[in-house]
Amino acid sequence: MFKIKGVKFKLNLLFLLVLFLFSISGLFNEASLTFLIVLLHELAHSVVAVNEGVKVNEVELLPFGGVVKFANLIQLKPKTEIKIALAGPLFNLILSLIVLLLIRYKIISVHVGLFLIRLNLTIGLFNLIPALPLDGGRVLRAKLTTKIGFKEATKQVLWLSKIIAASVALIAVIGIYLGEFNIILLIIAFFIYFIAVKEKQYTPYLLMEYIAKKKNQFLTEKVVAVEHLVTEQHTPLKDIIERLVPNRFNVILVVDSDLKILGLVTEDQVINELVEEGLGLPIKSLLEQES
Repeated sequence: MFKIKGVKFKLNLLFLLVLFLFSISGLFNEASLTFLIVLLHELAHSVVAVNEGVKVNEVELLPFGGVVKFANLIQLKPKTEIKIALAGPLFNLILSLIVLLLIRYKIISVHVGLFLIRLNLTIGLFNLIPALPLDGGRVLRAKLTTKIGFKEATKQVLWLSKIIAASVALIAVIGIYLGEFNIILLIIAFFIYFIAVKEKQYTPYLLMEYIAKKKNQFLTEKVVAVEHLVTEQHTPLKDIIERLVPNRFNVILVVDSDLKILGLVTEDQVINELVEEGLGLPIKSLLEQES
Protein backbone atom coordinates (compact mmCIF):
# COMPACT_ATOMS: atom_id res chain seq x y z
CA MET A 1 0.00 0.00 0.00
CA PHE A 2 1.18 3.54 -0.78
CA LYS A 3 -0.25 7.07 -0.74
CA ILE A 4 -0.56 9.82 -3.35
CA LYS A 5 -1.94 13.20 -2.22
CA GLY A 6 -3.33 11.56 0.92
CA VAL A 7 -5.20 8.85 -1.02
CA LYS A 8 -4.34 5.24 -0.15
CA PHE A 9 -3.54 2.93 -3.08
CA LYS A 10 -3.74 -0.81 -2.46
CA LEU A 11 -2.62 -3.58 -4.82
CA ASN A 12 -5.18 -6.36 -5.22
CA LEU A 13 -3.80 -9.92 -5.23
CA LEU A 14 -5.26 -10.53 -8.70
CA PHE A 15 -3.38 -7.49 -10.00
CA LEU A 16 -0.15 -8.78 -8.50
CA LEU A 17 -0.80 -12.18 -10.11
CA VAL A 18 -1.24 -10.61 -13.56
CA LEU A 19 1.97 -8.59 -13.14
CA PHE A 20 3.78 -11.75 -12.04
CA LEU A 21 2.53 -13.68 -15.09
CA PHE A 22 3.70 -10.87 -17.37
CA SER A 23 7.12 -10.82 -15.67
CA ILE A 24 7.83 -14.57 -15.82
CA SER A 25 6.85 -14.50 -19.47
CA GLY A 26 9.69 -12.09 -20.17
CA LEU A 27 7.36 -9.10 -20.37
CA PHE A 28 8.63 -7.08 -17.41
CA ASN A 29 8.54 -3.77 -19.32
CA GLU A 30 4.97 -4.47 -20.44
CA ALA A 31 4.06 -5.31 -16.84
CA SER A 32 5.53 -2.02 -15.62
CA LEU A 33 3.63 -0.03 -18.26
CA THR A 34 0.41 -1.86 -17.37
CA PHE A 35 0.85 -0.90 -13.72
CA LEU A 36 1.50 2.73 -14.68
CA ILE A 37 -1.56 3.01 -16.98
CA VAL A 38 -3.89 1.40 -14.42
CA LEU A 39 -2.57 3.78 -11.76
CA LEU A 40 -3.14 6.80 -14.02
CA HIS A 41 -6.63 5.52 -14.87
CA GLU A 42 -7.54 5.49 -11.18
CA LEU A 43 -5.89 8.86 -10.58
CA ALA A 44 -8.19 10.29 -13.26
CA HIS A 45 -11.19 9.03 -11.26
CA SER A 46 -9.76 10.52 -8.06
CA VAL A 47 -8.99 13.94 -9.59
CA VAL A 48 -12.52 14.32 -10.96
CA ALA A 49 -13.96 13.12 -7.63
CA VAL A 50 -11.99 15.74 -5.69
CA ASN A 51 -13.05 18.44 -8.17
CA GLU A 52 -16.67 17.40 -7.53
CA GLY A 53 -16.14 17.75 -3.79
CA VAL A 54 -16.12 14.01 -3.11
CA LYS A 55 -13.64 12.60 -0.61
CA VAL A 56 -11.66 9.56 -1.78
CA ASN A 57 -10.66 7.16 1.00
CA GLU A 58 -8.87 4.41 -0.90
CA VAL A 59 -8.14 3.07 -4.39
CA GLU A 60 -7.71 -0.66 -4.89
CA LEU A 61 -5.77 -1.50 -8.06
CA LEU A 62 -7.17 -4.46 -9.98
CA PRO A 63 -5.98 -6.20 -13.20
CA PHE A 64 -7.80 -3.90 -15.65
CA GLY A 65 -8.67 -0.91 -13.53
CA GLY A 66 -9.58 -0.53 -9.90
CA VAL A 67 -12.16 0.30 -7.27
CA VAL A 68 -12.32 3.85 -5.91
CA LYS A 69 -13.74 3.85 -2.39
CA PHE A 70 -15.48 7.11 -1.52
CA ALA A 71 -16.27 8.42 1.95
CA ASN A 72 -20.02 8.34 1.19
CA LEU A 73 -20.65 6.44 -2.05
CA ILE A 74 -24.39 6.22 -1.57
CA GLN A 75 -24.73 10.00 -1.28
CA LEU A 76 -23.20 10.67 -4.69
CA LYS A 77 -25.61 12.31 -7.05
CA PRO A 78 -26.13 10.07 -10.11
CA LYS A 79 -24.70 12.73 -12.44
CA THR A 80 -21.63 13.07 -10.22
CA GLU A 81 -21.06 9.33 -10.10
CA ILE A 82 -21.36 9.14 -13.89
CA LYS A 83 -18.76 11.91 -14.30
CA ILE A 84 -16.35 10.17 -11.94
CA ALA A 85 -16.90 6.75 -13.54
CA LEU A 86 -16.33 7.98 -17.10
CA ALA A 87 -13.18 9.91 -16.18
CA GLY A 88 -11.02 6.76 -16.31
CA PRO A 89 -12.03 5.48 -19.78
CA LEU A 90 -11.98 9.04 -21.16
CA PHE A 91 -8.42 9.45 -19.86
CA ASN A 92 -7.39 6.21 -21.62
CA LEU A 93 -8.87 7.47 -24.90
CA ILE A 94 -7.11 10.85 -24.63
CA LEU A 95 -3.81 9.14 -23.76
CA SER A 96 -4.18 6.86 -26.80
CA LEU A 97 -4.55 9.94 -29.02
CA ILE A 98 -1.50 11.56 -27.43
CA VAL A 99 0.57 8.39 -28.01
CA LEU A 100 -0.60 8.39 -31.63
CA LEU A 101 0.83 11.89 -32.02
CA LEU A 102 4.08 10.81 -30.34
CA ILE A 103 4.40 8.00 -32.90
CA ARG A 104 3.57 10.40 -35.74
CA TYR A 105 6.41 12.74 -34.77
CA LYS A 106 8.77 9.83 -33.96
CA ILE A 107 9.15 10.78 -30.30
CA ILE A 108 8.61 7.14 -29.28
CA SER A 109 9.06 3.92 -31.24
CA VAL A 110 6.17 2.40 -33.17
CA HIS A 111 6.49 -0.83 -31.16
CA VAL A 112 6.15 0.87 -27.76
CA GLY A 113 3.51 3.28 -29.04
CA LEU A 114 1.25 0.58 -30.47
CA PHE A 115 1.52 -1.40 -27.22
CA LEU A 116 0.48 1.69 -25.22
CA ILE A 117 -2.45 2.35 -27.54
CA ARG A 118 -3.66 -1.27 -27.31
CA LEU A 119 -3.21 -1.22 -23.54
CA ASN A 120 -5.14 2.03 -23.08
CA LEU A 121 -7.96 0.99 -25.38
CA THR A 122 -8.19 -2.42 -23.68
CA ILE A 123 -8.37 -0.90 -20.19
CA GLY A 124 -10.73 1.87 -21.29
CA LEU A 125 -13.16 -0.34 -23.23
CA PHE A 126 -13.03 -3.15 -20.67
CA ASN A 127 -14.05 -0.73 -17.94
CA LEU A 128 -17.12 0.31 -19.95
CA ILE A 129 -18.57 -3.21 -19.59
CA PRO A 130 -21.84 -2.77 -17.58
CA ALA A 131 -20.72 -4.88 -14.61
CA LEU A 132 -19.77 -3.81 -11.10
CA PRO A 133 -17.25 -2.69 -10.00
CA LEU A 134 -16.29 -1.58 -13.52
CA ASP A 135 -17.00 1.98 -14.63
CA GLY A 136 -19.73 0.88 -17.02
CA GLY A 137 -21.51 -0.88 -14.15
CA ARG A 138 -21.39 2.26 -12.02
CA VAL A 139 -22.78 4.39 -14.85
CA LEU A 140 -25.63 1.92 -15.37
CA ARG A 141 -26.41 1.79 -11.63
CA ALA A 142 -26.41 5.60 -11.39
CA LYS A 143 -28.93 5.83 -14.25
CA LEU A 144 -31.16 3.11 -12.76
CA THR A 145 -30.98 4.60 -9.25
CA THR A 146 -33.01 7.65 -10.28
CA LYS A 147 -35.79 5.36 -11.50
CA ILE A 148 -35.90 2.39 -9.12
CA GLY A 149 -33.80 3.32 -6.09
CA PHE A 150 -30.23 2.47 -5.10
CA LYS A 151 -30.73 -1.03 -3.74
CA GLU A 152 -32.87 -2.31 -6.61
CA ALA A 153 -30.50 -0.70 -9.13
CA THR A 154 -27.53 -2.38 -7.46
CA LYS A 155 -29.39 -5.70 -7.41
CA GLN A 156 -30.11 -5.57 -11.15
CA VAL A 157 -26.58 -4.52 -12.12
CA LEU A 158 -25.08 -7.26 -9.90
CA TRP A 159 -27.35 -9.80 -11.60
CA LEU A 160 -26.08 -8.60 -14.97
CA SER A 161 -22.50 -8.72 -13.64
CA LYS A 162 -22.84 -12.39 -12.75
CA ILE A 163 -24.22 -13.17 -16.21
CA ILE A 164 -21.25 -11.37 -17.80
CA ALA A 165 -18.81 -13.23 -15.52
CA ALA A 166 -20.39 -16.57 -16.44
CA SER A 167 -20.25 -15.68 -20.15
CA VAL A 168 -16.55 -14.78 -19.95
CA ALA A 169 -15.85 -18.03 -18.06
CA LEU A 170 -17.75 -20.00 -20.73
CA ILE A 171 -15.67 -18.37 -23.48
CA ALA A 172 -12.51 -19.31 -21.57
CA VAL A 173 -13.68 -22.94 -21.18
CA ILE A 174 -14.55 -23.15 -24.89
CA GLY A 175 -11.08 -21.78 -25.63
CA ILE A 176 -9.49 -24.47 -23.48
CA TYR A 177 -11.53 -27.13 -25.30
CA LEU A 178 -10.27 -25.76 -28.63
CA GLY A 179 -6.70 -25.75 -27.38
CA GLU A 180 -6.46 -22.00 -26.67
CA PHE A 181 -5.86 -21.60 -22.93
CA ASN A 182 -6.33 -17.97 -21.80
CA ILE A 183 -5.78 -17.52 -18.08
CA ILE A 184 -6.54 -13.78 -18.35
CA LEU A 185 -10.17 -14.54 -19.28
CA LEU A 186 -10.51 -16.85 -16.29
CA ILE A 187 -9.06 -14.16 -14.01
CA ILE A 188 -11.52 -11.59 -15.42
CA ALA A 189 -14.49 -13.93 -14.90
CA PHE A 190 -13.46 -14.70 -11.32
CA PHE A 191 -12.75 -11.04 -10.60
CA ILE A 192 -16.17 -9.79 -11.79
CA TYR A 193 -18.10 -12.58 -10.03
CA PHE A 194 -16.16 -12.24 -6.75
CA ILE A 195 -16.63 -8.47 -6.61
CA ALA A 196 -20.34 -8.81 -7.48
CA VAL A 197 -20.88 -11.16 -4.53
CA LYS A 198 -18.87 -8.89 -2.23
CA GLU A 199 -20.78 -5.77 -3.35
CA LYS A 200 -24.13 -7.46 -2.69
CA GLN A 201 -23.14 -8.17 0.92
CA TYR A 202 -22.34 -4.50 1.63
CA THR A 203 -25.28 -2.87 -0.15
CA PRO A 204 -27.79 -3.02 2.79
CA TYR A 205 -25.24 -1.43 5.15
CA LEU A 206 -24.50 1.37 2.67
CA LEU A 207 -28.21 2.05 2.32
CA MET A 208 -28.75 2.17 6.08
CA GLU A 209 -25.82 4.56 6.49
CA TYR A 210 -27.18 6.79 3.74
CA ILE A 211 -30.67 7.06 5.21
CA ALA A 212 -29.29 7.76 8.68
CA LYS A 213 -27.30 10.74 7.34
CA LYS A 214 -30.05 12.15 5.13
CA LYS A 215 -31.51 14.35 7.89
CA ASN A 216 -28.20 16.18 8.35
CA GLN A 217 -27.99 16.68 4.59
CA PHE A 218 -31.47 18.21 4.59
CA LEU A 219 -30.66 20.56 7.48
CA THR A 220 -27.51 21.69 5.66
CA GLU A 221 -29.01 22.24 2.20
CA LYS A 222 -32.38 23.51 3.51
CA VAL A 223 -34.13 22.62 0.24
CA VAL A 224 -33.98 19.24 -1.52
CA ALA A 225 -36.03 17.57 -4.25
CA VAL A 226 -38.91 15.32 -3.19
CA GLU A 227 -39.54 11.76 -4.39
CA HIS A 228 -43.10 10.45 -3.89
CA LEU A 229 -43.78 6.75 -3.45
CA VAL A 230 -47.12 4.98 -3.10
CA THR A 231 -47.41 1.70 -1.22
CA GLU A 232 -50.04 -0.68 0.20
CA GLN A 233 -50.47 -0.57 3.99
CA HIS A 234 -49.11 -4.07 4.64
CA THR A 235 -45.81 -3.51 2.79
CA PRO A 236 -42.84 -4.29 5.09
CA LEU A 237 -40.25 -1.56 5.68
CA LYS A 238 -37.53 -3.62 3.98
CA ASP A 239 -39.39 -3.26 0.66
CA ILE A 240 -39.74 0.49 1.20
CA ILE A 241 -36.06 1.25 1.74
CA GLU A 242 -35.15 -0.62 -1.44
CA ARG A 243 -37.05 1.99 -3.47
CA LEU A 244 -35.69 5.13 -1.81
CA VAL A 245 -33.91 7.46 -4.23
CA PRO A 246 -30.62 9.14 -3.17
CA ASN A 247 -30.41 12.93 -2.88
CA ARG A 248 -34.17 13.29 -2.63
CA PHE A 249 -36.43 13.51 0.38
CA ASN A 250 -38.67 10.48 0.05
CA VAL A 251 -42.34 10.75 1.09
CA ILE A 252 -44.43 7.57 1.12
CA LEU A 253 -48.18 7.72 0.47
CA VAL A 254 -49.86 4.76 2.23
CA VAL A 255 -53.08 3.32 0.77
CA ASP A 256 -55.36 0.38 1.57
CA SER A 257 -56.44 -2.42 -0.79
CA ASP A 258 -59.11 -0.11 -2.29
CA LEU A 259 -56.44 2.56 -2.95
CA LYS A 260 -57.96 4.82 -0.30
CA ILE A 261 -55.30 7.16 1.12
CA LEU A 262 -54.53 6.36 4.76
CA GLY A 263 -51.73 8.87 5.35
CA LEU A 264 -48.16 9.98 4.68
CA VAL A 265 -44.89 8.61 6.06
CA THR A 266 -41.49 10.29 5.66
CA GLU A 267 -38.19 8.48 5.21
CA ASP A 268 -36.86 9.54 8.63
CA GLN A 269 -39.89 7.83 10.22
CA VAL A 270 -39.04 4.70 8.25
CA ILE A 271 -35.41 4.59 9.42
CA ASN A 272 -36.35 5.27 13.04
CA GLU A 273 -38.79 2.36 13.13
CA LEU A 274 -36.40 0.22 11.12
CA VAL A 275 -33.85 0.48 13.89
CA GLU A 276 -36.39 -0.07 16.67
CA GLU A 277 -38.69 -2.74 15.19
CA GLY A 278 -36.81 -4.36 12.31
CA LEU A 279 -37.24 -4.91 8.57
CA GLY A 280 -40.50 -6.87 8.76
CA LEU A 281 -42.65 -4.14 10.31
CA PRO A 282 -45.58 -3.17 7.99
CA ILE A 283 -45.67 0.50 7.10
CA LYS A 284 -49.24 0.90 8.41
CA SER A 285 -47.77 0.61 11.95
CA LEU A 286 -46.16 4.02 11.50
CA LEU A 287 -49.58 5.55 10.80
CA GLU A 288 -51.12 3.84 13.82
CA GLN A 289 -48.45 5.37 16.06
CA GLU A 290 -49.34 8.88 14.87
CA SER A 291 -53.03 8.37 15.61
